[in-house]
Amino acid sequence: MSSQLRYLQGYEGMVAALLRALPEEEAMARAVGGDYERIGVLEHALLRGLGLGPGARVVDVGCGSGRLALQLARHGELRYLGLDVVPALLDYARRRVGREDFRFEAVDRIAIPAPDSGADFVVFFSVFTHLLHEESYLYLQEAMRVLRPGGKAVFSFLDYDVEGAWGVFEANLAWVRDRTIAGHLNVFLNPRDLRLWARRLGFRVQAIHRGDQPFIAVDAATATAAVPPGTYALGQSVCVLRKPWPRELAGG
Repeated sequence: MSSQLRYLQGYEGMVAALLRALPEEEAMARAVGGDYERIGVLEHALLRGLGLGPGARVVDVGCGSGRLALQLARHGELRYLGLDVVPALLDYARRRVGREDFRFEAVDRIAIPAPDSGADFVVFFSVFTHLLHEESYLYLQEAMRVLRPGGKAVFSFLDYDVEGAWGVFEANLAWVRDRTIAGHLNVFLNPRDLRLWARRLGFRVQAIHRGDQPFIAVDAATATAAVPPGTYALGQSVCVLRKPWPRELAGG
């Protein structure tokens, strides 16, 4: 076992430290990587571009302090379940979002507390970036179970081939070399491996987008005063997997 893991700070402890040091709103933004409104708008626009519409059922794994949920809450007819391991983040998300019909639940294992074949989207934004590969794979197994046929699993990931992500890898090198305490694990994935995972899991790969390429269209329905309409890059790369329809499986 890698001795380096002892130099990781627990996520709950990191959030508690931020709350002690900063005003709540700033702490809750930093806890999910900062840029709270902008990233939430981009994630919302990405899902809209993938077919999110009225009545859609969304499972947001690693929902954090409600960055995506706050933007989704602007639209009435959505069913939403947000999951996270840190109760303080969930409490803030509930208060900030203010939608009684949006559910927020704490989870402490690799599982999605939702019925089979009921979700249109299962999303993991900045989640697989902090998990072991085996944990990410198991979460995708759960997503396959939870999604309806035609539903989509959407996740962001760190890609070695994206120049903007290389600084994260260099920070990993410093963490290992200097034995400093890190707030969380930063893990990279390779698009070729994701295609293999998809095949093993039974998904179809709908798209893989580089994090440095503008591919997210923010329109008037998703824009805010701080994030005007336009086409944006997310920063992290994005993979979209689709659960096949029965007729596709029958056709081989």
